[in-house]
Amino acid sequence: MTTTKFRVATVHDKDYVLDFCKNTFSWGDYIDRVWDIWIREPDSIFLVAVVKENNIEKPVAISHAIIIPEKIGWIEGIRVDPKYRSQKLATNMSLHILDYARKNGALYSSAIVSINNEASKGLMEKLGFKVISTWSYLSIKPIVLLPSQLNNFIKDNSPATTKVANLKEYQLILDFLNHSNIFKKSGKKFVNSWRWYDLTEDRLKMMINNRQVIILVNNDDNDHEKEEKKIRGIAIIDEEGYWNNQNIFQIVYIDAHSDELLLSLVIKCLEFITLKEENKNEEKKYVGNKYERVQIFSPSPIINNSLIFQKFNINFSEQFLLYHKEI
Repeated sequence: MTTTKFRVATVHDKDYVLDFCKNTFSWGDYIDRVWDIWIREPDSIFLVAVVKENNIEKPVAISHAIIIPEKIGWIEGIRVDPKYRSQKLATNMSLHILDYARKNGALYSSAIVSINNEASKGLMEKLGFKVISTWSYLSIKPIVLLPSQLNNFIKDNSPATTKVANLKEYQLILDFLNHSNIFKKSGKKFVNSWRWYDLTEDRLKMMINNRQVIILVNNDDNDHEKEEKKIRGIAIIDEEGYWNNQNIFQIVYIDAHSDELLLSLVIKCLEFITLKEENKNEEKKYVGNKYERVQIFSPSPIINNSLIFQKFNINFSEQFLLYHKEI
């Protein structure tokens, strides 16, 4: 008879765990890429469930959690060896994680789950989590566009232009978000390294200052609508990648009034990484695209017949549910 206990992961557990985390999903798994990060990450717990067989402890399940700002315990990477499923290991491990988060100052807990992962959805609901938003995720294969292609990539007849935002437009951007139903439905979040964070006013200012915010602005001089309607779309970009993937460009939040404007924002983001300012007069030179993939995270549905699917080679798409609860 075997007994199960929970403890903090060690470097010696790695090979055992990666052995049963090879084919978790149709595309494989990501645990091998985050193991070394998680095992030394501050304000976090990397938990393993072990069984003792022949006086040897064998890891059979894992989970990781980190306390992120706004006092949220972010849960991720729940994995159970297929041979040891149906033993409530995921449930009991999650209860340990929630207890850790609570004792370390978290007031809430969140997690992201694929809309097709019935087992994880059932676990979240069993633990009392509720879905607060649904996100679309797209992965686009390598894109190499010349300046002439960027100019002619889309025939845009809309009375709006795309630009990199500056701090003078901060209030307009904030007003746009505060009036956006998409922003409300997102849970007012953005994505960073596959964790969902609150898009606070301070973070928004920092992102604008870092040239991470792309906006669509009405250029119709006869437009007398409210000021917040001057902006018709916003995208937030991340050039730094995540984990050990430094060659991935991400759009970590995108929000626009129409499918056409959504595509215009994506095109501007691609222009941003393909063309760079050469001098203070904002002349641009072609620098090419150094990124292996472009990933898009959208809090509104991007469906298969949308313009983005028509224009780009989407090699993977998925929808994710953002779960949240008070603890």
